[in-house]
Amino acid sequence: MIREVKSRRKNPAITSDRWHVVHACWSGNADGDALFDRKILSEHEDWETARSAARKLMASLSLEMGDRPREQRDQVFVRKPNFKSLKIAGRPKNRPKEK
Repeated sequence: MIREVKSRRKNPAITSDRWHVVHACWSGNADGDALFDRKILSEHEDWETARSAARKLMASLSLEMGDRPREQRDQVFVRKPNFKSLKIAGRPKNRPKEK
């Protein structure tokens, strides 16, 4: 079952008690501020069926996003049961390289 929950830092998140496919829709601006609105599109009994559904979704999305810059394309994730995904998230910052 899909539920709205809070992350460890009390941010709005979503989860499911089954394997699930998360669609992260680009909602940032042209200046490069990366924001993604996430939603769970489907739930599955096992990883393999979730992966298959995610691949089909990516195939259909790639036709719509063909002319977008890579950093502005939607993302698709397969998440294990009870994995919390933030409802609105940015792109992770690159860590400085260690010497």
